[in-house]
Parts: sequence; C-alpha cells; structure tokens
Amino acid sequence: MTDTPAPPVTEDAPALYALLTRELPEGTAFATLHIGGSHTTLASGRAGSQPLLLRTLDLGARVMSATRFADEPPQPGELMAAAQDALDAFQTLRGRLAEGASLYTADGGIRQIALAAGLEAQPQMQLPLDLLEQAFERLLALPGADDSLPQPGPRQAATVAILRACMQALGFQDITLRSDAVA
Repeated sequence: MTDTPAPPVTEDAPALYALLTRELPEGTAFATLHIGGSHTTLASGRAGSQPLLLRTLDLGARVMSATRFADEPPQPGELMAAAQDALDAFQTLRGRLAEGASLYTADGGIRQIALAAGLEAQPQMQLPLDLLEQAFERLLALPGADDSLPQPGPRQAATVAILRACMQALGFQDITLRSDAVA
C-alpha cells in the first residue's frame, strides 16, 4: 500500500472538505474521509484554508474484499490480517493531520455501517469508535454465532476494517456522518 498525493478530483473527501471549509467556523480543524472501491481518500486542514493533507491510499473496500477474503463472510484470521494492513497504511499519516481535527464523511458505505450498528437515520449522525469496535467484534465472531443479526457482506466487512483502522491510527473517537442531502 502506498501513500501518494491525491490528484485534484471531486470525490467525496475533497468535495466534503470544500463544503466544510466554508461551513465551519474559521480555523476549525477537521478531516474528511471517503472509502471507495479501490482507494481511500483523506483530507485534513482548517476551515477557511486549503487542506494541509490530501492523500489517496491504495486501500479500498471492493479490492480488499476481493483480494483478502476467500470466504463469505470473511474468516476472523482474514479480517484481522486485512485490518492490520489498513492500520499500517493509516499509521503513515499519524501526525500529519491538522491538530485537534474532527472526522467527517458523506460516504454511503460508512452510513450503512452506522445504521447496522443501531444508529437512527438522520441527516447528520455521530458514529463513536466504541460502537464501531462492537461491529468489528461481531464480524470476528464465528459465522452464524448470532443468527439474529444479518451477516454483512465482504465489502461491508472491509469498510468496517478500513474505518476502524483510520479511527484507531489517527486518534479519532468518533466520525460525523453527513447525508447526501446535507453534503
């Protein structure tokens, strides 16, 4: 996995960054995240200014699920190995974000995770790391151990692993989800 400068694109993280830099009080530190099929994009800076960091990581939910998970649902060992690789990729960005940044996304896959974790659908929601950890632990449980909950597909499992790695590696305790209508 590489850490390369992101090209100037209008994907979710840069577009949401541009919106938030106008909406948030000037000087507010924040970061935006988008987990795509083949790449993950992260932007960070302060409201009223250009991003201090704009990176695209070769880490995506579709690619991870296709290349790392042989089974459906993914086996615990596969999921742990993929999660560790994602954590390693985000560790390279530690200390490069705007200090004290809050994390935002308008990512539909992350929104699905928040709803599956039990958050009520709203235009703006907060997904705390501890609730995400519970979702990850459910994925690690033996398949079929709790048939009362639907098993997420490999792509959703990959999104959980990537989001968890981002939040852990970069020190975020929660992520604010904005709906498409808000963003």
